[in-house]
Amino acid sequence: MAYITRKKINGKTYYYAEHRVWKGGKSCREWQKYLGDIDNIMDAVEGNPLTPDHAVLFELGGVASYLSLAKEIQMVEKIDRLLPKRKQGLSIGEYLLIATINRGLEAVSKRGMWSWFQNTVLLNHFSGIKKEQLTSQRFWDHMNLIPEEKITPVWLEVLNSALSSAHIDLSSVAFDETNFYTFISTFNQRCNIPQRGKNKQGRSNLRQVNYALFCSKEHHLPLYFDVYQGNVHDATKFKEILPGFQAAFKNKLTPGSTMTIVFDKGNNSPEAIDEIDQSPFHFVGSLKLNEYPELTSISNADQRFESTGHPQLESMKAIRVEKEVYSEQRTVIVTFNQHLYNDQIKTLYNDLEKCQEKLSGLSRRLTDRAEGLITRGKKPTKTSVEKNVKDILKRQYMKQLIRVDYQEKKSTPLIEYSLDGEEFAKLTDTLLGKKILFTDNHNWKTEDIILAYHGQHVIENIFKETKDCKTGCWWPLNHWTDQKIKVHGLYCTITLLMRALMIKKTREENINLSLGRMHESLKGIKQVINIYPKQKGQGNMKERKTQTLTRMDEVQEKLFDLFKMNDYIAI
Repeated sequence: MAYITRKKINGKTYYYAEHRVWKGGKSCREWQKYLGDIDNIMDAVEGNPLTPDHAVLFELGGVASYLSLAKEIQMVEKIDRLLPKRKQGLSIGEYLLIATINRGLEAVSKRGMWSWFQNTVLLNHFSGIKKEQLTSQRFWDHMNLIPEEKITPVWLEVLNSALSSAHIDLSSVAFDETNFYTFISTFNQRCNIPQRGKNKQGRSNLRQVNYALFCSKEHHLPLYFDVYQGNVHDATKFKEILPGFQAAFKNKLTPGSTMTIVFDKGNNSPEAIDEIDQSPFHFVGSLKLNEYPELTSISNADQRFESTGHPQLESMKAIRVEKEVYSEQRTVIVTFNQHLYNDQIKTLYNDLEKCQEKLSGLSRRLTDRAEGLITRGKKPTKTSVEKNVKDILKRQYMKQLIRVDYQEKKSTPLIEYSLDGEEFAKLTDTLLGKKILFTDNHNWKTEDIILAYHGQHVIENIFKETKDCKTGCWWPLNHWTDQKIKVHGLYCTITLLMRALMIKKTREENINLSLGRMHESLKGIKQVINIYPKQKGQGNMKERKTQTLTRMDEVQEKLFDLFKMNDYIAI
């Protein structure tokens, strides 16, 4: 039986709802709930709710989507099976999961991990976790428990779990390399991976880390990766990484199926091509134009060029031949792309204008020096002038298009320059707009070979994504030992896998969002917990809380249901 009772405390009356039941012939109180004083009750009856003392906002959308995907592929379980540890605190798999989610949503240093973590529903998911468990030292301690030789097996374990449920087409795989500059000191001798090399972001003055990646053309899933020395050439790494990739994926080919590896000309070497020839895989690659003059010298207006007829290749025409390349007969496709030609001719005119402007200025200064109008400064020599000219003509094709003659007047070198019209006409009629593709897929149609090579943009977009200032997952890299740098590469690659699975899952539900827009939508899904002040008479009772969600639009509601975010709401 339920009824209302009251208590008088310090001369003031407080009311309680109480329920009593009969047990063993006696009336016993089953529960009691505090209602407040008469004013509280009247406010509730008249619709005047109690005002919360403050609210706590937790990030839900992005975190819950990653947790949902990690649960689907059993990420933590797979990692912990290969990397067991004493059952104390978080497991290695849980630390890698937290790092993966952070890299996917708001990459911070390990020192800033707790500040980010405590404002997400992860605080509820890992109930009982303490700040001391997410210090940078605790992260580094657990990263130390991952031997370098276990990184690839751990990755393949996670990947295979994802592939078993995602059913990804592996018939076409792209490969490429990139690099990430670091701020590791020149005098830090505790690591060998960061080295100076040709940095793709123009930071060659800094030590860099190289990163090689295979990914599927369908859904852009990362398949195999390696982190290696920053001064290793692309072609060298390609022939070194191929055996490992082949060992990991040769058993994934079902009877009658094939896998084609797509790569660019920077990875070519006799050893790499021979490695593929000896494997069950096929390839589509490209060749350097200057190594095959008999093909590049074909006029762009040659009648042998034919349109493929494919709607995606309207601006392109091609010539197909059989030719011996790397000691075997290959199918070779010479393509001419009008759009590429237009872009290259604009670049050519722009470079010519800049070079001629600089050469004009140099010629004028030398003439003024010879005539005595300039007397200060170090007197130029022919060697210094030639060096200056070489620097001016460093852009592609400039040395062959601009002729520079050297003369002397009053012991001062002078220059005269002119555009070689014959070379210009030859260049614009042959090299510009061309690419040479080659493959061992002799039975493929010409348009299929071209489209397969164009699929290389998939991996370039992934690299662009990792370096993006908003959604990038690689930086900051605050590690300075080879083993930790490689573990960093592991959880960054798992982040790429999670993102690919996320995009795949949403596309299957007709939610067509770019990665950036999806992050914005997920970021807008938050949980709000209102904390109410304690009322007199509540004594040691816990503070009252209520929870709600921020308003969601139609897309956010679909994402909420798709990733089962209700399972991760903090209570």
